[in-house]
Amino acid sequence: MRRCPLWLALAALSCPAVAIAGVTITILDVGQGDATLVESTSGQTLLFDGGPNGTGASVILPFLADEGIAALDFIVTSHYHEDHIGGVDEVYSHTGASGGVWDRGWSYTTATYTAYANAVAADRHTLADGQVFDLGDGVTATCVCLNGNGEVNAPYNDSDLENEYCVGLLIECGDFDFFQAGDLIGTNDGGHVDIETGLGQELLALGKADLEIYRVSHHGSYTSSNAAFLNAITPEVALISVGADNTYGHPHLEPLQRLQTRDVFVYMTSEGNGATLPPADLAVVGGHIVVATTGTQTYTVDGDVWEMDEQGVSPVAIVPATFALLGNHPNPFNPATILSFRSERGGAGRLEIFDVAGRRTWDERFVAPAGPYQLTWRGVDHRGDAVPAGVYLYRLTMPDGQGTGRMTLAK
Repeated sequence: MRRCPLWLALAALSCPAVAIAGVTITILDVGQGDATLVESTSGQTLLFDGGPNGTGASVILPFLADEGIAALDFIVTSHYHEDHIGGVDEVYSHTGASGGVWDRGWSYTTATYTAYANAVAADRHTLADGQVFDLGDGVTATCVCLNGNGEVNAPYNDSDLENEYCVGLLIECGDFDFFQAGDLIGTNDGGHVDIETGLGQELLALGKADLEIYRVSHHGSYTSSNAAFLNAITPEVALISVGADNTYGHPHLEPLQRLQTRDVFVYMTSEGNGATLPPADLAVVGGHIVVATTGTQTYTVDGDVWEMDEQGVSPVAIVPATFALLGNHPNPFNPATILSFRSERGGAGRLEIFDVAGRRTWDERFVAPAGPYQLTWRGVDHRGDAVPAGVYLYRLTMPDGQGTGRMTLAK
């Protein structure tokens, strides 16, 4: 049975409040590679890229299992390099993709590509520029570039231009905009073709620029994130997926400096093996980077609260502490208990439940309206299995505060 991912579906059972639509985007820490999971409150999911060979099984599938996601709706790949498609066949063989596996078409000549193409053949489809994936609850992912975006000509099978062929997805939820495009190129040096500059102007013309978040292309390589593109998309936050011991020297200094001069705050999955920014401009998460929003007013990145359309604001709470945790009842309980709280702001929240040894039993993202709200925990773990009797600790986090409590499951 598949539940509504990351957002607390149990809230609907315990509180008559009207559900709030939203999206969670998780940058999965797959080392030197890319994989992004997009989850709508409707329960629909889209996996963009699958990391290097082996990480589908070692990273992505365990994450999906922890989130209770047994099947995916869509898989989209940016291009055919191993660090982007290597894990897709591993994931697809377990989850499938009810809405299909989508890529740029054409082909490639590596063993990794062949394994990918053979695995997904039954559900494989070719993307079209402008194609929209409707994930429900107002969440969409739109293909805004592929196969050179008009800067190169067919046939699109020149292995030297594989990065230029990258698919770009614009993810939208209300007023929230998020862009990612694999290893997209922004320079004409070294035989490359600049795709970013023209794409930036296209997004401006479509009224699709002014991003909240830019998922930095090519792991922070100097070939990405050129000045013209950044000036067009004007992101507030940048996210970099990079391996701690990568041999490419990623992230490079040039794109980091371009982001810094535009007051763009940077989050990275690891410290990488290249240049760094001062701590005031950079956060090394050391794992998955989680973004959540209802599409209005604010969004969170790794728990930091950001206000939309506010350039250069450090990640701090934007409202006074107006959160109150009201405890759980009954306590002791069997089989379920209701956790009550009040949040003057409302928005994206998180409920974590730990056993007394500190092991996390339950970890959920949810969206709550302003005012009083209740959540129900039914004494189960991520997989829906009943947990043993005993003492459990919980932590509930909202944009305007955090509270902790203690409860006892009696059997």
